[in-house]
Amino acid sequence: MLETRQISRVAFGFMARNARCITLWCTLLMQLLLLSNLAYAAEKTVLRWCMDHFPGMHEFNDSNRMPVGPSVSMMQELALLADVTLQIDGRTPNSRCFKQLADGETDIMVNLLYSAERAKSMDFIRFASRHPDRLYLAKTDPRQITTLNQLSRLTLVTVRNFGLHPTIQSVVNSISAEQKQQVDSTLIALQMVAKGRADGSLLPPTIVQLLLSQHPELADHIREVNFGYNKIQPQAIYLGLSRHLSDPTLSARIQRAVQQMKDDGTIRRIFGERLLE
Repeated sequence: MLETRQISRVAFGFMARNARCITLWCTLLMQLLLLSNLAYAAEKTVLRWCMDHFPGMHEFNDSNRMPVGPSVSMMQELALLADVTLQIDGRTPNSRCFKQLADGETDIMVNLLYSAERAKSMDFIRFASRHPDRLYLAKTDPRQITTLNQLSRLTLVTVRNFGLHPTIQSVVNSISAEQKQQVDSTLIALQMVAKGRADGSLLPPTIVQLLLSQHPELADHIREVNFGYNKIQPQAIYLGLSRHLSDPTLSARIQRAVQQMKDDGTIRRIFGERLLE
């Protein structure tokens, strides 16, 4: 019979050899899993998102090239549910985004208002509604504006590339060209009203509230006129999807993801009071 010392050496050698085998197999298994994950990631559809700076929704700041805001949170969640890789190429003017979407150079835009012209080059997926535009006057302006028809008496400033609520737009269309002007940002529009360079401005309230909280000195000179939901209903907002998607299943997957986020309250949780259902 083998002595106890010999038995111990044999047992130890067996365990050591098997331990090396186990380690080798574990290493190979981990490498295979890593390669499998990389291959899966490479196979995932890339969803290219084009956007401009949109205060309160998706914003670019000086310290971070990537945008922040509730729209970004929504799109990240949508990407997980639709099983796609979200790609953001950086801040791009809206006019260029619309062209890229129509040409198939990008895949999706968010927070869009419907228009028949846009519908010629993209598919719309509704995900929420927005508060109707409101009128902003100088606090020193004594006029009491209670109806939309009274807008015809004012000189108005709006923001270029911002669509107005259809009910308001129809009234603005009837106003003479001399009474209307467009500027590049909500902040400029509010400053013009505060300085008396225009009687009023028609703007989305969520953006105005954000800007006035950032510029309290301006808030002291602006007052808001809300025409009420009995006169102007909330307006649907959409995702705009290219008609040149490389993956034919992508549109249906995005629609399912949006519906799931509406049903389980994700969109409500992310946007809070900024948007309506």
